[in-house]
Amino acid sequence: MKKIKSPWYGVVWIVIWTAALVWFLSSGMFNQRESIGLILVWAIMVGITVFLLIQHLRVQMKQTREPVKPANVKPSLNGPCPCGSGKKYKRCCAGKEG
Repeated sequence: MKKIKSPWYGVVWIVIWTAALVWFLSSGMFNQRESIGLILVWAIMVGITVFLLIQHLRVQMKQTREPVKPANVKPSLNGPCPCGSGKKYKRCCAGKEG
C-alpha cells in the first residue's frame, strides 16, 4: 500500500476522530468515567497526528531552504582550489591527481 504524504491526510483523520467523539458523547451510551476515557484517547490520537504534521512541515521547510548542491564538477585549472588553500587548482591539487 502506498503511503500518502499529504499533510491534509492527518487533518482528515482529526476531523473523523472528532466527529466520532462527538457522536459517542452525544449518544448517552457511556457513563462519566467512560466519557473521560474516550476524551483522553481522542486527545492522544489528535496529539500524535499534530506532532506528525509538524514534523512533516519541518522536513518540507528544510528541503526548500537547502540549496541544491551542484554535481561534482572539476574546477578549472586557473580557478581556486576547492581544498581551501588559496592557490590555483593547477598549482595545488591538480598535480597530486593521477
